[in-house]
Amino acid sequence: MLMHRSSFPYLSSALMVCALIASPLANACCPDGGGGAPKTASGLGESFPVALDMVPDPAWQVYEFERDGVRYIQINDQSGAVRAAAGRIGGTSWVLPIGRDADRVKIDGQPVPNIHGRTLYHSNDVEVVLYRSSNGDHWMIRTMNVSQ
Repeated sequence: MLMHRSSFPYLSSALMVCALIASPLANACCPDGGGGAPKTASGLGESFPVALDMVPDPAWQVYEFERDGVRYIQINDQSGAVRAAAGRIGGTSWVLPIGRDADRVKIDGQPVPNIHGRTLYHSNDVEVVLYRSSNGDHWMIRTMNVSQ
């Protein structure tokens, strides 16, 4: 019984140190103050970035990043291979030249394949739609809110 009591101060001290370390890291993930989806400032292009996977489907990962007012979205498959990425500043979006499907990514206003798509991710800001065909996977990354 005494052993448990004597280890209690050490355990609570360790928990306090962990909380102090984690607190600034939690705020660092969310440049918008946490009001929207968590966005990290680094890791774009990595197989398994230190960022929150925004998709519940285990076959796909969608990550959001934000740095210096530029927002990025990256799509990875379950093996960690980067499939596509796009950037956005306000109402202007562009496809980044990374990922094995980079040549099959469409953004706002571009025509999409004439096949049924499956929405993988949808937020107030962006929607990611997957179109599967015999020619490979195609993507639509739509901006939902261009007021920023």
